[in-house]
Amino acid sequence: MPANRRTRHTSRLLILSLYAATCVAQQQPKPAETDEVLRVTTELVQTDVSVFDKSGKFVDNLKRDQFELKVDGRLQPISFFERIVSGSFNEDAQLAAARGTSRGSASKDADATAAVPLDRGRALVFFLDDFHLSLASLVHTKELLLRFIDTQLRQNDQMALATTSNQLGFLSQLTDDKTMLRAAVARLSPREQNERVDSERPQMNITQAIAIEQGNSGVTDYFIDQTLKENPVFGNPTSESARSEAHRYIIRRANQLIDTHSSVVIRTLDSLRAVMRTFGEYPGRKLVYFFSDGFAMEIGRSSTYDRVHLVTDAAVRAGAVVYTVDARGLSAQLGDLPSASDNSSPDATGRLAGAGLSMATTMQEPLRTIAGETGGRAILNTDSIALGVEKALKDTSVYYLLAWKPEREENRGGKFRRIEVGVKDHPDLTVLVQKGFYTSPPDDLAKRDEVKADDANGAHAANGANAAVTEQARSKELFAALRSTFPRVGLPTALTLNYVKTKDANLVLTASIQVEIDASKPSTGSALPTDRAEIVGAIYSDQGKVIQTFQRGVNITPKDANVVIPITHRVFFPFQMPVAPGLYQVRVASRDPKNRRTGSATQWIEVPDVNKGGFALSSVFLGIRPAVVTAEDAQADAAGPQVLVVPDRRFAHNTPARFLVYLYNAAVAADAKPDIAVQVQVFRDDQPVITTPLRKVDTEGFTEFSRLPYAAEVSMNGIPPGQYVLRVTAIDRVAKSSASQSVKFTIV
Repeated sequence: MPANRRTRHTSRLLILSLYAATCVAQQQPKPAETDEVLRVTTELVQTDVSVFDKSGKFVDNLKRDQFELKVDGRLQPISFFERIVSGSFNEDAQLAAARGTSRGSASKDADATAAVPLDRGRALVFFLDDFHLSLASLVHTKELLLRFIDTQLRQNDQMALATTSNQLGFLSQLTDDKTMLRAAVARLSPREQNERVDSERPQMNITQAIAIEQGNSGVTDYFIDQTLKENPVFGNPTSESARSEAHRYIIRRANQLIDTHSSVVIRTLDSLRAVMRTFGEYPGRKLVYFFSDGFAMEIGRSSTYDRVHLVTDAAVRAGAVVYTVDARGLSAQLGDLPSASDNSSPDATGRLAGAGLSMATTMQEPLRTIAGETGGRAILNTDSIALGVEKALKDTSVYYLLAWKPEREENRGGKFRRIEVGVKDHPDLTVLVQKGFYTSPPDDLAKRDEVKADDANGAHAANGANAAVTEQARSKELFAALRSTFPRVGLPTALTLNYVKTKDANLVLTASIQVEIDASKPSTGSALPTDRAEIVGAIYSDQGKVIQTFQRGVNITPKDANVVIPITHRVFFPFQMPVAPGLYQVRVASRDPKNRRTGSATQWIEVPDVNKGGFALSSVFLGIRPAVVTAEDAQADAAGPQVLVVPDRRFAHNTPARFLVYLYNAAVAADAKPDIAVQVQVFRDDQPVITTPLRKVDTEGFTEFSRLPYAAEVSMNGIPPGQYVLRVTAIDRVAKSSASQSVKFTIV
């Protein structure tokens, strides 16, 4: 249980938490390297399958021989079959097994780092088709997203927001940081396109334009009659020449409207595909929500349907399923009725209605198609979109993975192959599956894969002269790791961010970086070996602007050549800079010159304006008790607990962790002293496993209460391996206000 320690405001307290010297530590388990997500190769295809009964319940305990898989109508033998819990710790290993590969590092470290399945979390992407979202739909969607972040996003989930227009820019990143996600939601704004509104009279919508292009005489005649009635420029409405001219005019209008609409639709589908390709690099299955008011895919223009095939292929390769959402909800059913803002004339003849046109159905059909092709469902015509979103989470929580080898002739060319999966003798069951893929990646994908292969070959060049790289090449490798979408794990690198207000009321952002590099043992009489870690970092604003960069090479040389060097060096590198209040991202990358391995880490942090008044806390500095080396160290620790920040926040189950937090702007009571109580909680999978009673903060010896340090220890005895959250809540009983801060950590 946390043990409250009396804390003195000493300068060394902060120095230890910010300036950890380079040191050598005992060997620690390394995080497992993640295999590249590869769902489609010339040798193997992986297919995700979900099966539901008539009540919508997942059908569990099905066996391999109960499934029937066809490609282009031909049966395929299933070479691998597994039931998988989405977002579980074991999912990566199961997917690797389906590929016929192994997770060697994971298996070797399994005893030391194994965690229960729920500890890994889900990967969720919310894609907003802002080119086809009305202002009302966008407002409702933003409200839904905020509720989802606050109530549905679990401790270990990763979530990203993206849009067709890419208006979020730097904030379109997969993260577990709720502050960053809320900032992304706040930045969403309308992006209506000109194709959504036809300004000419009589007003024409896309469904009517498609009907005109397809030769629907009733719709065409209606627009000819109305055009002649409202536009005297065409002349006598009864003359044949006037009607012919009006007809040509209507055809041009319809074609222009369709062309504009189709170009936006193509951009929408290309953006969706690009998002899945980007986030497909993240391991495990991804659930993609596609929010839109809908659009039309004109059957006379096949390019839009070709784009759907590319989206389906991207979903297979990324391990993603798409649930489409009509953001209009129940109001979508009113799509055929004119609104007060419509510029159209009433159809007294009933020709528009008689043509059997349904604006709502037409606009929703692509949503049904995209969901059906990618193994998801369409959430349409509902007064509770939130329930539909929640049901999608349940639908995708468990799935069957089928892996199979395509026939050799199927590997030739870039033909799109259709996939069908059914359960034998059960036509009553609903089977959701990604329904196709390209045997050869599209050209742009193939080029990207070639570049990645070249990079891999360069990284494993032969020893000797051929392995020598220039300074420019080294910088290229390092900055490529810094720009990587997801952390690189070739060289284990950890980052932790904190903020604190100094005595002179300045806000300081601190970054503590940890790199683990391999060391070699010295031979007798040899010179002292030196290991080196190259580190580069950048601090970004929430707009993606680089605020500051830093770069350093850190050397490690043992003090005694006769000492056996541990296998792993843990390099700690601190960095700090003054900042203004705001949201920041820090990225760091590292490189081991001996073997050219690289690693990277990324973290967001919000620095509040604690100087504006009101009770507030600093970040939680989480670490360990520094080693007592001198009498001065012992004396300092007795005066006040020292905290040595551990950037990777990994602790042994029997090692106590220490934390430090600063309390700002405490109010004082009638006796001119504050009255503050602190409670510490530890959560796992959003469930509390430790809750301490409230402890009053001892302010004896302090005369200034605007910046009070508080430290305590948390015992890890009896806590099983897994990922946890430490939450520190402070209550100012004089001001009747409270503040809290949380930090994640791992027990190994």
